[in-house]
Amino acid sequence: MEGSTGSSGALNGEQGRTRRGRARDPEVDEAILAAAMDLLAEIGYARLTMEQVAARAHAGKASVYLRWPNKVALVAEAIQHSSAVVPEVPDTGSLREDVRAFLLALLRSKSAAQRAVAAVSGEIASNPELARAWRQGVAGTLVACVRTIMDRAIARGELPASSDAELLSLLPVTLLQSWRQTHGQAPDDAVVERIVDQFFTPAPPAPPAPSMYERARTDEAGHSQARKPGKVARLTTLLDDGRPRT
Repeated sequence: MEGSTGSSGALNGEQGRTRRGRARDPEVDEAILAAAMDLLAEIGYARLTMEQVAARAHAGKASVYLRWPNKVALVAEAIQHSSAVVPEVPDTGSLREDVRAFLLALLRSKSAAQRAVAAVSGEIASNPELARAWRQGVAGTLVACVRTIMDRAIARGELPASSDAELLSLLPVTLLQSWRQTHGQAPDDAVVERIVDQFFTPAPPAPPAPSMYERARTDEAGHSQARKPGKVARLTTLLDDGRPRT
Protein backbone atom coordinates (compact mmCIF):
# COMPACT_ATOMS: atom_id res chain seq x y z
CA MET A 1 0.00 0.00 0.00
CA GLU A 2 2.79 2.32 0.95
CA GLY A 3 4.63 1.52 -2.26
CA SER A 4 1.51 2.20 -4.28
CA THR A 5 0.99 5.56 -2.63
CA GLY A 6 4.60 6.51 -3.16
CA SER A 7 4.42 5.52 -6.80
CA SER A 8 1.24 7.52 -7.31
CA GLY A 9 2.72 10.53 -5.57
CA ALA A 10 5.85 10.34 -7.69
CA LEU A 11 3.75 10.08 -10.84
CA ASN A 12 1.62 13.08 -9.86
CA GLY A 13 4.73 15.06 -9.04
CA GLU A 14 6.27 14.19 -12.39
CA GLN A 15 3.11 15.22 -14.19
CA GLY A 16 3.08 18.51 -12.28
CA ARG A 17 6.69 19.17 -13.20
CA THR A 18 5.92 18.30 -16.81
CA ARG A 19 2.99 20.72 -16.91
CA ARG A 20 4.89 23.53 -15.22
CA GLY A 21 8.12 22.99 -17.11
CA ARG A 22 6.71 22.30 -20.56
CA ALA A 23 8.40 24.53 -23.11
CA ARG A 24 6.27 26.98 -25.02
CA ASP A 25 5.63 26.03 -28.61
CA PRO A 26 7.39 28.71 -30.68
CA GLU A 27 4.93 28.22 -33.54
CA VAL A 28 2.02 29.04 -31.24
CA ASP A 29 3.91 32.06 -29.93
CA GLU A 30 4.51 33.28 -33.47
CA ALA A 31 0.87 32.79 -34.43
CA ILE A 32 -0.39 34.72 -31.40
CA LEU A 33 2.07 37.59 -31.85
CA ALA A 34 1.29 37.82 -35.56
CA ALA A 35 -2.44 37.82 -34.80
CA ALA A 36 -1.96 40.61 -32.28
CA MET A 37 -0.08 42.74 -34.82
CA ASP A 38 -2.69 42.10 -37.53
CA LEU A 39 -5.56 43.06 -35.24
CA LEU A 40 -3.75 46.14 -34.00
CA ALA A 41 -3.42 47.27 -37.60
CA GLU A 42 -7.06 46.53 -38.34
CA ILE A 43 -8.95 47.74 -35.26
CA GLY A 44 -6.44 49.56 -33.06
CA TYR A 45 -5.31 49.07 -29.51
CA ALA A 46 -8.45 50.17 -27.67
CA ARG A 47 -10.76 47.64 -29.38
CA LEU A 48 -8.31 44.75 -29.26
CA THR A 49 -9.18 41.87 -26.91
CA MET A 50 -7.32 38.76 -25.87
CA GLU A 51 -10.25 36.66 -27.11
CA GLN A 52 -9.97 38.15 -30.59
CA VAL A 53 -6.25 37.41 -30.67
CA ALA A 54 -6.86 33.80 -29.65
CA ALA A 55 -9.49 33.36 -32.34
CA ARG A 56 -7.30 34.91 -35.05
CA ALA A 57 -4.34 32.73 -34.02
CA HIS A 58 -6.53 29.58 -33.87
CA ALA A 59 -5.36 29.10 -30.31
CA GLY A 60 -7.23 28.59 -27.08
CA LYS A 61 -7.82 31.61 -24.89
CA ALA A 62 -6.07 29.75 -22.09
CA SER A 63 -2.96 29.43 -24.28
CA VAL A 64 -2.87 33.19 -24.73
CA TYR A 65 -3.32 33.92 -21.03
CA LEU A 66 -0.73 31.27 -20.16
CA ARG A 67 1.84 33.29 -22.06
CA TRP A 68 0.68 36.86 -21.40
CA PRO A 69 -1.36 37.88 -18.35
CA ASN A 70 -3.06 40.84 -20.07
CA LYS A 71 -3.39 42.82 -23.27
CA VAL A 72 -0.66 45.28 -22.38
CA ALA A 73 1.90 42.51 -21.91
CA LEU A 74 0.87 40.83 -25.16
CA VAL A 75 0.99 44.01 -27.24
CA ALA A 76 4.28 45.04 -25.65
CA GLU A 77 5.94 41.78 -26.67
CA ALA A 78 4.35 41.91 -30.11
CA ILE A 79 5.89 45.34 -30.65
CA GLN A 80 9.29 44.16 -29.42
CA HIS A 81 9.05 41.05 -31.57
CA SER A 82 8.22 42.90 -34.75
CA SER A 83 11.13 43.92 -36.94
CA ALA A 84 9.30 44.10 -40.28
CA VAL A 85 9.02 47.89 -40.04
CA VAL A 86 12.77 48.41 -39.90
CA PRO A 87 14.42 48.75 -43.34
CA GLU A 88 18.03 47.99 -44.15
CA VAL A 89 20.55 50.67 -43.30
CA PRO A 90 21.76 52.26 -46.57
CA ASP A 91 25.41 53.14 -47.17
CA THR A 92 25.57 55.58 -50.08
CA GLY A 93 28.62 57.41 -48.80
CA SER A 94 26.56 60.55 -48.13
CA LEU A 95 24.87 61.59 -44.88
CA ARG A 96 22.04 63.32 -46.71
CA GLU A 97 21.33 60.42 -49.05
CA ASP A 98 21.65 57.78 -46.32
CA VAL A 99 19.09 59.51 -44.08
CA ARG A 100 16.81 60.25 -47.03
CA ALA A 101 16.89 56.66 -48.31
CA PHE A 102 16.32 55.21 -44.84
CA LEU A 103 13.34 57.43 -44.01
CA LEU A 104 11.73 56.95 -47.42
CA ALA A 105 12.13 53.17 -47.09
CA LEU A 106 10.46 53.41 -43.70
CA LEU A 107 7.50 55.25 -45.21
CA ARG A 108 7.29 52.74 -48.06
CA SER A 109 6.81 49.86 -45.65
CA LYS A 110 3.12 49.04 -45.80
CA SER A 111 3.34 46.00 -43.57
CA ALA A 112 0.79 45.21 -40.89
CA ALA A 113 3.58 45.71 -38.37
CA GLN A 114 4.00 49.38 -39.28
CA ARG A 115 0.26 50.00 -39.17
CA ALA A 116 0.12 48.27 -35.81
CA VAL A 117 2.89 50.42 -34.42
CA ALA A 118 1.08 53.49 -35.72
CA ALA A 119 -2.10 52.32 -34.03
CA VAL A 120 -0.43 51.90 -30.67
CA SER A 121 1.69 55.07 -30.83
CA GLY A 122 -1.15 57.12 -29.36
CA GLU A 123 -1.16 54.93 -26.25
CA ILE A 124 2.53 55.29 -25.56
CA ALA A 125 2.30 58.61 -23.70
CA SER A 126 -0.20 57.28 -21.16
CA ASN A 127 0.99 53.68 -20.82
CA PRO A 128 4.46 53.23 -19.29
CA GLU A 129 4.65 49.54 -20.16
CA LEU A 130 3.87 50.14 -23.81
CA ALA A 131 6.27 53.09 -23.84
CA ARG A 132 9.02 50.84 -22.49
CA ALA A 133 8.25 48.20 -25.10
CA TRP A 134 8.30 50.86 -27.83
CA ARG A 135 11.70 52.15 -26.71
CA GLN A 136 13.19 48.67 -26.42
CA GLY A 137 11.55 47.33 -29.56
CA VAL A 138 10.86 49.10 -32.83
CA ALA A 139 11.90 52.59 -31.77
CA GLY A 140 15.13 51.34 -30.28
CA THR A 141 15.97 49.47 -33.46
CA LEU A 142 15.16 52.48 -35.64
CA VAL A 143 17.34 54.76 -33.53
CA ALA A 144 20.17 52.22 -33.69
CA CYS A 145 19.91 52.23 -37.50
CA VAL A 146 20.10 56.01 -37.66
CA ARG A 147 23.01 55.93 -35.20
CA THR A 148 24.90 53.75 -37.66
CA ILE A 149 24.35 56.42 -40.34
CA MET A 150 25.55 59.18 -37.98
CA ASP A 151 28.65 57.23 -36.94
CA ARG A 152 29.59 56.66 -40.58
CA ALA A 153 29.13 60.35 -41.37
CA ILE A 154 31.41 61.29 -38.47
CA ALA A 155 34.01 58.78 -39.63
CA ARG A 156 33.90 60.26 -43.16
CA GLY A 157 34.29 63.78 -41.82
CA GLU A 158 30.84 64.94 -42.96
CA LEU A 159 29.99 65.68 -39.34
CA PRO A 160 32.42 67.07 -36.77
CA ALA A 161 33.95 64.53 -34.42
CA SER A 162 32.34 66.43 -31.55
CA SER A 163 28.80 65.86 -32.92
CA ASP A 164 26.24 64.43 -30.48
CA ALA A 165 25.46 61.26 -32.42
CA GLU A 166 22.90 60.12 -29.85
CA LEU A 167 20.73 63.22 -30.21
CA LEU A 168 21.10 63.25 -33.99
CA SER A 169 19.98 59.60 -34.07
CA LEU A 170 16.82 60.37 -32.11
CA LEU A 171 15.86 63.33 -34.26
CA PRO A 172 14.33 61.82 -37.45
CA VAL A 173 12.43 59.03 -35.66
CA THR A 174 11.00 61.49 -33.12
CA LEU A 175 10.03 63.98 -35.81
CA LEU A 176 8.15 61.37 -37.85
CA GLN A 177 6.33 60.11 -34.76
CA SER A 178 5.45 63.65 -33.65
CA TRP A 179 4.19 64.50 -37.13
CA ARG A 180 1.78 61.57 -37.04
CA GLN A 181 0.49 62.52 -33.59
CA THR A 182 0.23 66.25 -34.34
CA HIS A 183 -1.36 66.05 -37.79
CA GLY A 184 -3.33 62.84 -37.34
CA GLN A 185 -1.91 61.36 -40.52
CA ALA A 186 1.22 59.63 -41.71
CA PRO A 187 4.10 61.83 -42.89
CA ASP A 188 4.79 61.80 -46.62
CA ASP A 189 7.85 62.19 -48.84
CA ALA A 190 7.70 65.98 -48.54
CA VAL A 191 8.13 65.74 -44.77
CA VAL A 192 11.15 63.50 -45.24
CA GLU A 193 12.67 66.02 -47.66
CA ARG A 194 12.12 68.82 -45.15
CA ILE A 195 13.79 66.84 -42.38
CA VAL A 196 16.76 66.00 -44.57
CA ASP A 197 17.14 69.55 -45.90
CA GLN A 198 16.86 71.13 -42.47
CA PHE A 199 18.99 68.81 -40.35
CA PHE A 200 21.04 66.40 -42.45
CA THR A 201 22.44 68.40 -45.34
CA PRO A 202 25.96 69.47 -44.35
CA ALA A 203 26.91 73.01 -45.25
CA PRO A 204 29.48 73.33 -48.05
CA PRO A 205 33.01 73.74 -46.73
CA ALA A 206 34.15 77.32 -46.23
CA PRO A 207 36.75 78.57 -48.75
CA PRO A 208 40.30 78.54 -47.42
CA ALA A 209 41.50 81.71 -45.77
CA PRO A 210 43.77 83.82 -48.00
CA SER A 211 47.47 83.68 -47.29
CA MET A 212 49.40 86.68 -45.99
CA TYR A 213 50.81 87.24 -49.50
CA GLU A 214 47.30 87.25 -51.03
CA ARG A 215 46.00 89.63 -48.37
CA ALA A 216 48.96 91.95 -48.97
CA ARG A 217 48.31 92.00 -52.73
CA THR A 218 44.60 92.67 -52.13
CA ASP A 219 45.41 95.53 -49.77
CA GLU A 220 47.93 97.02 -52.20
CA ALA A 221 45.44 96.81 -55.07
CA GLY A 222 42.84 98.53 -52.92
CA HIS A 223 45.21 101.35 -52.01
CA SER A 224 46.26 101.83 -55.63
CA GLN A 225 42.63 102.01 -56.72
CA ALA A 226 41.91 104.56 -54.02
CA ARG A 227 44.83 106.76 -55.13
CA LYS A 228 43.81 106.69 -58.81
CA PRO A 229 41.05 109.29 -59.49
CA GLY A 230 37.94 108.12 -61.25
CA LYS A 231 36.66 109.43 -64.59
CA VAL A 232 34.17 111.83 -62.99
CA ALA A 233 36.83 113.20 -60.65
CA ARG A 234 39.26 113.77 -63.53
CA LEU A 235 36.61 115.51 -65.64
CA THR A 236 35.65 117.77 -62.77
CA THR A 237 39.27 118.69 -62.25
CA LEU A 238 39.70 119.63 -65.93
CA LEU A 239 36.56 121.76 -65.93
CA ASP A 240 37.63 123.48 -62.78
CA ASP A 241 41.03 124.21 -64.28
CA GLY A 242 39.45 125.95 -67.29
CA ARG A 243 36.93 127.94 -65.30
CA PRO A 244 37.85 131.40 -64.02
CA ARG A 245 38.26 131.33 -60.28
CA THR A 246 36.84 134.02 -58.04
